[in-house]
Amino acid sequence: MPSALKELAHRGPDNQSIKTYSKVCLGHARLSVIDLEESANQPMSDSSDRYHLVFNGEIYNYKELREQLIREGVQFKTQSDTEVLLYMLIHYGEKALEKLNGFFAFIFYDQQHDKILYARDRMGIKPLVFYEDEDKIILTSELHALFRFDIEKSIDEVPFNEYFRLTYIAAPNAILKNTYKVKAGHLGVIDDGGPRFTAYYENKRQPMARLSFQDAADELRSILTTAVKKRLVADVPLGTFLSGGLDSSIISAIARKHKEDLKTFSIGFDHEYFNESDYARKVAKHIGSDHYEFILTRKHFKENFGAFLDAIDEPFGDSSAFAMYLLARETKKHVTVALSGDGADELFAGYRKHRAEMMVRDMTSTRKMGVKAASGLLAKLRVSRSDKFGDLNRKLQKLGKGVDLSNEQRYFEWCSFISQEEATQLIQSEMKQKVGWTGSEIYDMSDYLIADQKLVLANDMLKKVDLMSMAHALEVRTPFLDHNVVEFANSLPFHHKLDMKTGKLILKHAFESMLPPETLNRKKQGFEIPIQDWLGDEIQEVLSSDLFSKAFIEEQNLFNYGYVKDLCNSVKSKSFGEKIYVIWSLIIFQHWYKKYFL
Repeated sequence: MPSALKELAHRGPDNQSIKTYSKVCLGHARLSVIDLEESANQPMSDSSDRYHLVFNGEIYNYKELREQLIREGVQFKTQSDTEVLLYMLIHYGEKALEKLNGFFAFIFYDQQHDKILYARDRMGIKPLVFYEDEDKIILTSELHALFRFDIEKSIDEVPFNEYFRLTYIAAPNAILKNTYKVKAGHLGVIDDGGPRFTAYYENKRQPMARLSFQDAADELRSILTTAVKKRLVADVPLGTFLSGGLDSSIISAIARKHKEDLKTFSIGFDHEYFNESDYARKVAKHIGSDHYEFILTRKHFKENFGAFLDAIDEPFGDSSAFAMYLLARETKKHVTVALSGDGADELFAGYRKHRAEMMVRDMTSTRKMGVKAASGLLAKLRVSRSDKFGDLNRKLQKLGKGVDLSNEQRYFEWCSFISQEEATQLIQSEMKQKVGWTGSEIYDMSDYLIADQKLVLANDMLKKVDLMSMAHALEVRTPFLDHNVVEFANSLPFHHKLDMKTGKLILKHAFESMLPPETLNRKKQGFEIPIQDWLGDEIQEVLSSDLFSKAFIEEQNLFNYGYVKDLCNSVKSKSFGEKIYVIWSLIIFQHWYKKYFL
């Protein structure tokens, strides 16, 4: 247990403690944010020493809940939200989850009844991983801590295939056999009946709000402002991420109204096509924040790539995680808590694929044929995310492949970075498993957004932010994912969010008076890094290592060496195009495999 807790020390550098109760051992690495006193350290027990808790996250309404518990006779020893959560679980059991506003993963042990409750917050902001075999059950915040125990180290085929399709692995799957991620909004119980899961919260479409567009915008402004204000409570320095895009600009603008000394943080690139730093600077000036800017170069990439790889707990190939890793490192030099704009794209239709989906649904069969013909003609030309033409052609190729698919098939294909055919070529025959969308049916565009919230947001975006920020002990809070904001957004008609000209309609309307016009009118720009340019000659050195040799690949028995060799050759000839993301995912996986399996 001590060595496993050491693996998580970066998440909580302020205190690490372990306590053993009968057959249960609880360990906690603390990042002190609310009530910095030693008495608020964890594991935390009640006055009778019957109940015990370890908890990661924040309960934003803890002061109101504390007052409620005081009226019921509870005497508190600390000012922490941890002690409030402890007594909420003692008094209300599983029902306590309905009363919490926050983000969390916790393990609660009733020693008298030998019963454990564990849960993850409604939207899946905080992680919780579960391992079970014949003689033990292990719960942890990051998967790599499991390797400090005596566990079966075997790759699970379905998540393995899913990783190379999506660049991440969606809950409840995890890369190892016998290992699972607790799903967002789920509660686990371990008692005499064995371990079991139930959903205490389902993120779903809400009854339609019968409000005018203006009234809905006013209500959204009020609810989101409340969510931001709740997240400004901390006993440590606090700031916001500010990319210059709409979402982080809104959060920063609201925060600045309620915090005079607000610090804002952005990361830029020495690459024209990816750099947003000018926009961030303009917003910071407009709202009057104390702004910090970090320009990421190829030199930074080369110097920090190894440390970034070491921060990954299971294979995770979203390339923008590298930028998040350095943004979090630079931000932590000044603050311990940062607010972000994550979640707005999935709630308010901010991705380009949302407009593409609307386009496909309105296409005549003749127009579909035209799109397929055009994509076929341009198929051999450059496909890239690093320049305007290459990016346009990339989108056209995706559009052409998706027009004839079912809604669910097209959804998964557009979420994927490589096709099923490419994955089949890469993965060795004994490991091949076909993967696809396993959520509910997608009838209309509102269903599409719910699918994004459950798949992309919970398993890619939030995983990236938590993993990379906590690598530097930086807590990131997400006001858009307050469940009150989410439920209101999911009650709005889709035409309040997107038309064929503009995305996030109601969000822009609600906050237009707080932001400069260029922030409202600029095109969507994803948070990506120029890996195609940055990897350059260094990638040949990586691909020339033993991890990509014929002998190692064949001994590993996971990949088709012929396809890996073709990938390596495409790098030498600089003809890799979109395959750069297969290469990137493969590099991530091989580094992870070497670290934990060899």
